[in-house]
Amino acid sequence: MINLLPDETKRQLRAARTNSSLIKYIIFLLISIVFLSLACAASYVIMNDSHTNAEKIIATSQTKSDSYLSVVNQATALSQKLLLTKNILDQQISYSNIIMGLAAVFPEGVVIDSLSLSNSTIGTPTTIKARAKTASDSTLLKTNLQNSLLFSNYSLKSITTDPSDTTGYPVLINIEITINKSASL
Repeated sequence: MINLLPDETKRQLRAARTNSSLIKYIIFLLISIVFLSLACAASYVIMNDSHTNAEKIIATSQTKSDSYLSVVNQATALSQKLLLTKNILDQQISYSNIIMGLAAVFPEGVVIDSLSLSNSTIGTPTTIKARAKTASDSTLLKTNLQNSLLFSNYSLKSITTDPSDTTGYPVLINIEITINKSASL
């Protein structure tokens, strides 16, 4: 095809084509800029919302951790009180249990004449004076004390008989035993 158009018109047509291509590129560029701006704005809104939610979660978890911290402090205080109570109860001595234990091992016909109990006598040798009807009762007392788990370290100090005794228990027995801690529980 032979182009018979004048040169000026040809230039004008080429310029028109170039201008229409430039307008298409500019419109495409403007649409791209608007799209990217909207995408950035949407990202900013989403990130800001996430940031706000994260701050709320942190504040909530801080409140929960503060409440847990108070519970932990209360538990620690209770634990210390229980430890103190345990120490006090470990030092507690039930003298009635000791006396009941002695009554259980003393055979019939043997009575306690004198006994001194205190915190310092638990676990240390203690002297007990007892009276018996016969001397053979002292042997039975010795056997019972040695077989008992409540008392240990039986030692016979003396046995004396007083025929002029009017109480009905003429035999005086002095023994030394150690009262175990388990007897006072």
